[in-house]
Amino acid sequence: MDHLTDIDPIVTKYLREEPLTPEEQAALDLWISQGKGRSKMLDSLKNDTQTTKADLVHMAEMSNTRIWEILEHRLQEEGYWKEDSTVPSPVITPVRPLYRRFGWRTAMAASVLVVIAGGAWWSFHHSPVAPAVVAVSPAAPASDVAPGGNRATLTLADGRRINLDSSSNGALASQGNTQISKPADGQLAYNSSAANGSSAASPQTPAYNILTTPRAGQFTLALPDGTHVWLNNASSLRFPVAFTGATREVELTGEAYFEVAKDATHPFLVHTADGPAGPGTIEVLGTSFNIMAYNDESAERATLVDGSIRYTHGTAATLLQPEDQSVLDAQGNLKTLHHVNIAEITAWKNGYFHFDHANLETTMRQISRWYDISVEYQGSIPAQEFVGKIQRNMPLSGLLKGLEGERVHFSLEGKKLIVMP
Repeated sequence: MDHLTDIDPIVTKYLREEPLTPEEQAALDLWISQGKGRSKMLDSLKNDTQTTKADLVHMAEMSNTRIWEILEHRLQEEGYWKEDSTVPSPVITPVRPLYRRFGWRTAMAASVLVVIAGGAWWSFHHSPVAPAVVAVSPAAPASDVAPGGNRATLTLADGRRINLDSSSNGALASQGNTQISKPADGQLAYNSSAANGSSAASPQTPAYNILTTPRAGQFTLALPDGTHVWLNNASSLRFPVAFTGATREVELTGEAYFEVAKDATHPFLVHTADGPAGPGTIEVLGTSFNIMAYNDESAERATLVDGSIRYTHGTAATLLQPEDQSVLDAQGNLKTLHHVNIAEITAWKNGYFHFDHANLETTMRQISRWYDISVEYQGSIPAQEFVGKIQRNMPLSGLLKGLEGERVHFSLEGKKLIVMP
């Protein structure tokens, strides 16, 4: 067991007085021995008030994180104890430095652990890509705004439109050798009777379908070749009913996460047309990646999770490795970022907002699309950064409680959100 990776759930169990397995106890003992002051901190937390213990309950699902390293760094900054210098701690800038006023227990609760907001939880941590979460939205009061959900429209090559929100699960249509079905809510599947999702049809013009999500919508698609696509809100994917040529090509507007089926003899290409700098192409070599190409964003971004992709714009190109991100700005400048926060970028696919020092405008654009609201700014609002993770399946009011602070406030008027100091 990697004690740095898996220590959070073990410490959480210990503080909640749940029994540890021999392996977990050994990992905990090792972790305690590698940092001065850890044993004293745990003893203090374990004997703290019921309020602190109640907060710890909300950490039960946190895995692959470094909450405790961050906590140690915060407390070390404040001079509460000296940590072993051989164990490095990351530097995380808090959103609101409340801990400077109230001492180390408040520092822990406000800056590192959890802030409860309308049934959501916030935490300063990073988590890996997990299986997709199908959101079940709590009911929103009449004066509130409900979150988005599984909503999409499928436009067939002959012009027919299928509302996937209201259509029953099961078979939807048939196009040549391909059967279109809705196996479950939020999912669409293409199944070809020909091997590898292609057919032996004559070289006629291929038929293209378009899957479109509205603002406040999302959907998942399984292509005939076995590729899976998660389509975010306000997005569309144009794709052939069957892949019959030398390449497998699709066209994207908005944002999508791809898990591409490997087929070395038929490269997979994603074309973007509506980004801030115009068309771009992603050549895929069997991989998982995210593309964000909204025209209201400052840049088009392709982020590699696994495998390898080549991003091309005009004569410029860049080859990405895992945790790399290509950034194409509105002026057509292409650059590559390394070691980006994959969890933040793909959180939408897993049912979360995840902000890692996101500024106010970036945060509001995500919220605007998911809740299908307009955003208006009033007054002089100081620069803001948001750090945390919150579920996307709650009414807007719950989300805003997690964002509101001393320097930013919100007022909701129907479908218009007013942001003010």
